[in-house]
Amino acid sequence: MTDEDFQKYMSHGYSTPLWAIPSKRKRYKVSKPIKLRIHIEDDNYFVENESLVVIGIGQSVTDAIDDFGKQVIHFYKYYNKLSWDKVTGDAERLKRIYETLFID
Repeated sequence: MTDEDFQKYMSHGYSTPLWAIPSKRKRYKVSKPIKLRIHIEDDNYFVENESLVVIGIGQSVTDAIDDFGKQVIHFYKYYNKLSWDKVTGDAERLKRIYETLFID
């Protein structure tokens, strides 16, 4: 689907599942699909997931999804390095999510 075709469906936003996140070194498979909400504003594409508190931005849908994936991998590594005594509040919720987000 071209970006122009995709824009036709974006007037009220669009949701799609994300089953894996590729990186330069490996492909991260998720334990359950990540629901992506996609929308366009001022010719920029936004991909977000409220549960993970992550937003990807790009000039195309693909760029926005790639940006989203990079941020998810960053936070996955970040939260998995933190010990439980270092997190409070929403960080506890996020650490719990990120610990089980991917299938090894």
